[in-house]
Amino acid sequence: MSTTDENKTVARTFYEAYNGGDLQGAFDTYISQDLVNHTNGGAMNRELWMQSDLAAKVAMPDQTMTILGQAADGDTVFTHWILQGTHTNSEFFGIPASGRATRLEAVAVDIVRNGQIVEHNAVGDFSAFMTQLTGQ
Repeated sequence: MSTTDENKTVARTFYEAYNGGDLQGAFDTYISQDLVNHTNGGAMNRELWMQSDLAAKVAMPDQTMTILGQAADGDTVFTHWILQGTHTNSEFFGIPASGRATRLEAVAVDIVRNGQIVEHNAVGDFSAFMTQLTGQ
């Protein structure tokens, strides 16, 4: 059984991989193959989440993840974060590189069991993030 602090460390270590670390490796280590992803109504399974975030990292090579705070209750970890970057490198979700700055602030609610995130839900304004990419 994991402690609350260990569960927070799992989530923090995963999110910190967005800062130039091995994001693919972080998914492999910290995200369960059987992940249930509730974000955006459950539209993304583990593979789609990983592929979209890896593509974002390529499209916005200067992206940074800032963790503003964390709290936990047993196996549930709440992480408040901001992801920022500049869309300078490649197409992302069909949007050509624009040079526009992006900022997404969200709270992730993760269920951690046996050292892996088994359920994930990020609550943020993903529509506003996409609007920043298009400028419309």
